Amino acid sequence: MNPFIIAAGSVIAAGLSARWNWWRPTIAGIPVLMYHKVGTAPAGSKLRKLWVTPADFRKQMEYLSKNGWQPITFKDLYAHWDKGTPLPKKPVILTFDDGYQNNYTEAFPILRDFGFRAVLYVVVQTVGWDNQWHNPASETRIPMISWAQLKELQKAGWEIGSHSMNHPNLARTDLKDVKREVEKSRATIAEFLEETPDSFAYPYGAGEELPAVVQAVKEAGYRTAVTVHAGKWTIDRFVDKPLNLPRAFVRGDDNMFDFHLHLTRGRSRF
Repeated sequence: MNPFIIAAGSVIAAGLSARWNWWRPTIAGIPVLMYHKVGTAPAGSKLRKLWVTPADFRKQMEYLSKNGWQPITFKDLYAHWDKGTPLPKKPVILTFDDGYQNNYTEAFPILRDFGFRAVLYVVVQTVGWDNQWHNPASETRIPMISWAQLKELQKAGWEIGSHSMNHPNLARTDLKDVKREVEKSRATIAEFLEETPDSFAYPYGAGEELPAVVQAVKEAGYRTAVTVHAGKWTIDRFVDKPLNLPRAFVRGDDNMFDFHLHLTRGRSRF
């Protein structure tokens, strides 16, 4: 065979291996998918990977439905652990970070069509406002979900968790302020929704490996906390490291093969 063809094939194979984890074995455990925004990215957005179009989101939910995946919430896991309530054969957890209004206007109707629920982590101080932590130079600020909309999601079976008060980098925040972010956000959600949240998402994933930050999350009363580290996890990890649960980041430029790998390998990219 022509050596140039062999070399070209090797380069292509190496590229595909770097782009996709198809060669990795299927991993046992529960996949947790991390979303941010469902909609069309504004012109000039530098954070387009955070946007999944409604059409792509619907295709992904169709894939879950056709392949027997059943979305659950962390409340279902607590019931399983505390009371022995059985879990579905192929559980998956859908999570949304930040609490954008498009999670309600775009994602909610699609999930409702399939009878699916999700977990929404809100930045409490921005509920009913806009995403103040974004630099307008890189991302147009957009409306955030309202308390009334959160109550509607809650009634539909969604779980509402905390993503802090103001979306700070907890690894660069004084410990007293870390405690305020995790404690006050939990108390405020409990006040408005009349249900205390038991799950937390680290803003930017920062602080998820710092013992002092993790301890502050634990002392605030959260039972689970999710990170931005890719992977899947088993019930054993839920028991041993419930405040460091990995998630697979579903990007706006993912295709359906990526989505399949998120579910089966815990990630599509390195």
